Amino acid sequence: MAHARTLRRIPYVRTYSSAQGKACPSCGAPNDLAALQCQQCQALQPLPAEVDYYDILGTPRERVPRNGWSIDPKELKAQWRQKMAATHPDRLVARPDKEQQIGTQQSAIVNKAYETLLRPLPRALYLLEKAGVGDVEESASLEDPELLMEVMEMQEALSEAEDQATVDSVGEQNDKHVADVLGQLDEAFAQSPPDTDRIKALAIQLRYWTNIAKAVQEWQPGQRVELHH
Repeated sequence: MAHARTLRRIPYVRTYSSAQGKACPSCGAPNDLAALQCQQCQALQPLPAEVDYYDILGTPRERVPRNGWSIDPKELKAQWRQKMAATHPDRLVARPDKEQQIGTQQSAIVNKAYETLLRPLPRALYLLEKAGVGDVEESASLEDPELLMEVMEMQEALSEAEDQATVDSVGEQNDKHVADVLGQLDEAFAQSPPDTDRIKALAIQLRYWTNIAKAVQEWQPGQRVELHH
């Protein structure tokens, strides 16, 4: 008990973190890694780099169907709004400068977590990372020559398109590919454990189709389409 009282007298002691939690930098009390405020003194808590994005948004991976894959966008957005409200600058004006800086750090990580888990491609890559697979390199290419040829043909069609109808046709074709890959990802993530090799291959495909979808949205007459994978 004497040790705990000593910690409470020291402002902003060095924060430790572990798989179980972290210590409040203000009072030393233990908190969950994803905690935004200390459960004891209510001081804002820095978010460690290793904190899980699912925990940040209050949706632990073990509670999300298909091993974390089947996110409910409405629920995710509600959780994101709740977390952002807690770190909004208007609510921090009376806080010390140190805590306002922590609030800014929290907001950045909460936003990053939301953007990552909301969209299928970054969510799949994040789950691969958490499974120990590592980064799927940007330069990774499709191994299926037929799919690669189709990607090239769609890219060329967008470059040569002279009207919106042609672009919309390419977009509809691409939407079918996206839907097919997402269906296969559902199946791969539903396995126990998830089929990470299959997920990695599908993530590479999804990156191509996602970039084509972006090119469709940004299409301008006479503009060369360049896909960056």
